[in-house]
Order: sequence, then C-alpha cells, then structure tokens
Amino acid sequence: MIYIHIPFCKSKCAYCDFLSSAANPSPDGYAMAEGYTKALLNELKTACEGDMKGRAIKTIYVGGGTPTALPLPFLCAIINGAKRFNLTNDAEITVECNPGTLGTEGYAALKSVGVNRLSIGLQAFLDPLLARIGRSHTVEDFMLTFRAAREVGFENINVDLMFSLPGQTMNDWRDALEKLVALRPEHISAYSLTPAEGTPLWEGLEEGGIVLPDDETDRAMYHEANRTLAAAGYRRYEISNYALPGRESRHNVNTWKRLPYRGFGLGAHSFELDGGGGVRWYNTEDMEKYLRAQSPPYAPCREGYTPIEAEEAMAEAMILGLRLTDGVVLQQNMQDRYGIKIEGLIADGLLAREKDRIYLTGLGTDLANRVFGAFI
Repeated sequence: MIYIHIPFCKSKCAYCDFLSSAANPSPDGYAMAEGYTKALLNELKTACEGDMKGRAIKTIYVGGGTPTALPLPFLCAIINGAKRFNLTNDAEITVECNPGTLGTEGYAALKSVGVNRLSIGLQAFLDPLLARIGRSHTVEDFMLTFRAAREVGFENINVDLMFSLPGQTMNDWRDALEKLVALRPEHISAYSLTPAEGTPLWEGLEEGGIVLPDDETDRAMYHEANRTLAAAGYRRYEISNYALPGRESRHNVNTWKRLPYRGFGLGAHSFELDGGGGVRWYNTEDMEKYLRAQSPPYAPCREGYTPIEAEEAMAEAMILGLRLTDGVVLQQNMQDRYGIKIEGLIADGLLAREKDRIYLTGLGTDLANRVFGAFI
C-alpha cells in the first residue's frame, strides 16, 4: 500500500488538526506547490528504484489536506509518478477531493491518469452547518462535484458525512442521510465530529460560544445512520464505514488488518513488517527540511524510527482488528495473553465470540474506547 500526502487546502476547517495549510494562490504559493511536487516525485522515484523495486502495490491513496487544491497538472504528475511502482492489475487508486476544487474536466483528467476511486468531503447537507465548521463549499458545490464525477465515469465514490455538529438536530441528520442515500455513492464514511485541541472549534467550545449535541444525541445519530444505511443496502464493515457489496475501501481495510504501507510526502507515516512486531517511522513535518531532503543527494527525511515490540504489535492487531465488524480471529498467543480480559468483556456484553473469532457487540461499538483500552 502507498499513501501520498498533499498538505495544501483551499482553506483550513475549524475542526482540522491534520498536517495541512491553506493554499496560497500567489506566485509564491504556486512556486511552493511546484517545488513540493518535484520533491514528492523524487521521493517516489527513489523508492521505486530502491527498496520498493518490484514490490506488488495493491492500493494508492492520495490524501491530505486536499489533493485537489494542488494545481491539476501537478496532481496528475504525482499520480503518474506513483504508477511507476509495480501495481497489480486491479490496484485501487483513491484521491480525496473537496467540493468546488475541480470541475468536470478536472475529474476527467484524474480518471485518464488511472484514478478509479474518489473520496469526497461533504461533511454536512446544510449550508449553515458547513459554514459553522469552516467548510469552504456549499451543498450545491457538492452536488456539482458528485454529478461531474459520475458524468466522467467514476463508479466508485466515497462521501464523508459528519454528525454531532454544532447546532445539528436529529432531523438535520436524518435529512442528510436520506439525501445522500438517494445519490447512491458506493461508500459512505459517517462519523462523529471529534474536537481537536488547538483548533478554532476547540477554542469555541472552551469559550462557550460553540455547543455540540450531548452524548445521548451523538449515539442516537450513530444508531440512526446504522438503521438508515442498512435499510438502503449499505453494510457497516467498520465502526464508521459503510459500503455497497464489494465496495469496501481496500486501502483502509488493509491498514486495519495491519498490513505494511509506505507513506510519501510531508509528515507521511510508514509501517513495515520488519521482523518482530514491525517498525514504523514518519517523514519530517518541516517543509523546508523535506524539500532539501528530496534534492540531490537525496538525504533521508525519516524521523521517529521505532521498532515495535511483539507485545505492542499484538495489542495493535486486537485494537485495529476489532474496528472491523468481522472482528479478530484469535491466534493462540492472543488467547494466552488476553483470554481473561476477553471473557470479561464478553460477560459485560461488549464482545461476542463465534468459535475463534471475536467482534464488538452493539454495546461494545458504543463503548469501543473502553474495549480498546483493555488491550493497552
């Protein structure tokens, strides 16, 4: 798996703490985007001709930030650069996009360079809610984006939708679900807004100017999503992800199954099964340092290189695996290490067992952090 990070956005959302910044439309901003693209292409080329040469790549995920905030020729060049790896014939190539950042010709260009899956960040189906969380688009922008993607032939589209937004009512949420289901995207990510410290949203909550729905309403919205999407033929295959048959995000599923992935770009994380429990690292988050590293003689820009002990790896396998509705098939070492804890969670109604497979119950899904904490 390959992940490529594009750290630019049209504007910064009020809740976002990702490694990203608002794109600068000035000549200096264009020069930064051009320089970043060249550096990223160099990093991809070095890996393709080096330690990843010949490795079969099943998924490419271009995220951010907002990849489609990058000038289109640069984004297409990056995708073509990633396609130099040894891709499988059915490789899933996903690009995240925000409404209003590309038109029909732009989506046609992405499709022409091999992108076969889009992930569109809608987040809310009401303009006042979008404005409240700092989104730079309208519902109409989303509709135009979705129609443009369909028009040029995209047959695998995810749409992100958030609940527990400031001022959002249950009727607002039901209406959003119904409108989205009517469009029949192949995949829906429906998740609760999580305030992140240091963001404008967090500051507004602390000052009292922003109020979120209470925990009871949050859970009611989640259950409403489960009911509505199941009735429309979407299978919840992960805590917050729903798909029509065969349209699960292969990239994300493989991540939850703890398969290796390589990250490229500013701050991108990587994970390799390098003996024991594996090893992880991340690229520098300093833009100047990243750009220098990708110029001759291509000095390493990796930081946080951390071998993973077997005990930690087992805990990760449990926590990540239990996010999936299929759960975890217990190996003997897991049973030996966690058997008593698992039986306790089953007795509390948080886990269920079928032969050697365990998975979250409905109550366990609502209290997932409690379950996950048992394995730390």
